[in-house]
Amino acid sequence: MLIWHSSLSANTQDIIYWMPYGLAAITAMLALQFNRRQLIAVVIVNTFSYWLIASYLQQPLSISEAKFAFTSVCLFIPINLVLNQFINENGSTTPRAIAIYVFLLVQMASISLALNFFVADTAEFITEWFEPRPREGLVMSLAALGLSVVCIVAAFFRWAYKSTSLTIGLFFSFVASLFPLMFLDREAISSVFFTASMLIMLYAGFRASHELAYRDELTGLLGRRMLFEKLAGMSKNYSLAMVDIDHFKKFNDTYGHDVGDDVLAMVASKLDQIEGGGQVFRYGGEEFTVLFKGKKLDHAIAFLDDIREIISETPFAIRDKTSRDKGDKTARNEEAKPKNTVQITVSIGVAEKANHHANAEEVIKDADNALYKAKNKGRNIVVG
Repeated sequence: MLIWHSSLSANTQDIIYWMPYGLAAITAMLALQFNRRQLIAVVIVNTFSYWLIASYLQQPLSISEAKFAFTSVCLFIPINLVLNQFINENGSTTPRAIAIYVFLLVQMASISLALNFFVADTAEFITEWFEPRPREGLVMSLAALGLSVVCIVAAFFRWAYKSTSLTIGLFFSFVASLFPLMFLDREAISSVFFTASMLIMLYAGFRASHELAYRDELTGLLGRRMLFEKLAGMSKNYSLAMVDIDHFKKFNDTYGHDVGDDVLAMVASKLDQIEGGGQVFRYGGEEFTVLFKGKKLDHAIAFLDDIREIISETPFAIRDKTSRDKGDKTARNEEAKPKNTVQITVSIGVAEKANHHANAEEVIKDADNALYKAKNKGRNIVVG
């Protein structure tokens, strides 16, 4: 878009100019629909920053008003977007979300007020610490560039620590929002890159919403709906395993559903470490499914037996959750200590897609039959 912008018609250039505002409105509506505070915060930061650039930076930076607006944007974007990435998502209308919106609005009001009444008072401070064009080819001040680099590195590590569709989108949207500040002299660069930033957040928002529909909240694994969608696109060459936690109902009745949820989460985390190309799904209840695309039965059994052994050798500590919130800190710590350790095992049935299987449901049925055989043989084994 940057390459071809100068050759576009005036009407098309106007569309490009207004595009960040339109995409911001669409992203805000999506964020409200899916209760995503982080998306709303990005919309607020980017829309205000783009407005500042469009309103005040279409003139030389030597003018005090432009210099102040540019410095404000150089600080406003990295500080707020990196904070937004580190503050966990907890909904768009919670008290924490409202506090963040107020924090942003106070900053925006302060910048707007200073632009109208206190620009001259900030000239000396900006000249000393945030003077634009410190070197040829560099528009951002060295201090603002250093702050942006620190924030980008922090955002990258946050993404690496918790990699989801939303954190990936937040990181690359952040990077796109900084490009106009680094290359401000390029024609239409703010319109193009704020458009890119909003498109990234739109895509990340749709991806995150898709994951909500397809991912199991308790275990973090993909659910049955995604399993059947994947199987619908596979006609041959795969093996499928049904995994069931042994004696789970008895365990649940004895220790309670909270501890039962901990067991499900532990087993899911171990299954998710399976090698050999296996992809794990939460099938329902205490059952999981492992799909080996393009793999034979013997290959699947070998890796399933390895993960079965790992689960059986992992001690599971039972904690008294009913009384850990009572008493003083010492008492709570004492109650939180493991009372006893139990062994968790799983039984696994495996089937390979064959010519006589008319559809995926028949493969699942054969895997279920193999699972029943595993339970009848004493549990804690793999049967194919």
